[in-house]
Amino acid sequence: MSPLLFRKLPLRSLSAFSTLLSYRASPTMPLKPVASPSSPVHWILDWDGTITSHDTLDALVNISATTKPNFPTLKHWNRVTQAYLDDYTTTLAELAPGGALPKTVEEEKTLLESLQVVEQRSLDRVSESGIFQGLTKEQLSQGANTAITSQQIQIRTGYVDFFNHIQSHKTNFHILSVNWSRHFILACISAAGAELRLDSIYANELQGIQEGTSSNGHISPDGNTKIVSSGDKLQCLEHLRSANLTSGKSSQIVYIGDSWTDIECLLAADLGICIRDDPMGSSQKRLAEALERLGIQCLPLKDWEKSDKWNVVWARDFDEINEWAQSTGR
Repeated sequence: MSPLLFRKLPLRSLSAFSTLLSYRASPTMPLKPVASPSSPVHWILDWDGTITSHDTLDALVNISATTKPNFPTLKHWNRVTQAYLDDYTTTLAELAPGGALPKTVEEEKTLLESLQVVEQRSLDRVSESGIFQGLTKEQLSQGANTAITSQQIQIRTGYVDFFNHIQSHKTNFHILSVNWSRHFILACISAAGAELRLDSIYANELQGIQEGTSSNGHISPDGNTKIVSSGDKLQCLEHLRSANLTSGKSSQIVYIGDSWTDIECLLAADLGICIRDDPMGSSQKRLAEALERLGIQCLPLKDWEKSDKWNVVWARDFDEINEWAQSTGR
């Protein structure tokens, strides 16, 4: 499910993402606290609404629309958006009659796994619409740079300083996103002054972009990774965790996200940090409501040592996170 489509869902709806975690799958499973400042940290961050103040999918679609003014890009975009909402609403009503949403992690797991097909159908509609057909890597980069300089895309307060701090400590860092182009993410990050290697970004890609040819409009996984749901993001996180262990590192994972598509990673990380505006945006509110519904405490970051076994907290921005990282030696 795309970041933009997800935020158009009704407030009582659940995010349609796939298999819930096997690691920490039970509310009674003991969790490892982030306690030792001497332990290295592996930072994993969501992109849309986390590093950025808002979703960037509109900007991505607008880049494509600008490159082919005679193609009805926005008309097709509105059509596939509505088709997704209709599909999601119908499927959720069948799986959770009367809006009876789960109260436990195990129940949530069953429901969310059943909703995975909705995400794939949406991805197929976007690919078949031709919205991104003909787009090139150069156009993506130029469009991303324009979006950053014009502030159509805004990087969150404190992010660049936070990134520079963890880079100075040579800390592991990855972006993990359901966005449809990791080259687009890279171009935005670079334009904002936070240089990053492409292989530090786990996201989908428009087919043809990686090869340097014009895209055929299909959204395909980059390598063997398809990331369209929270369950897909969790698989990537666990892959990174396994890679740490294989290389002899015992890094503690800190995951930062803002919405439903981040919930599994927030629960699986050694520390999960929810980004919350004041007032909270609709997707942030859904995440907060879900944590409460599942009985998961979410304290302010400054009170992280008092958190329950799930170790999920919240922060306003990256200034706050950077202050915490420096004060705890991370």
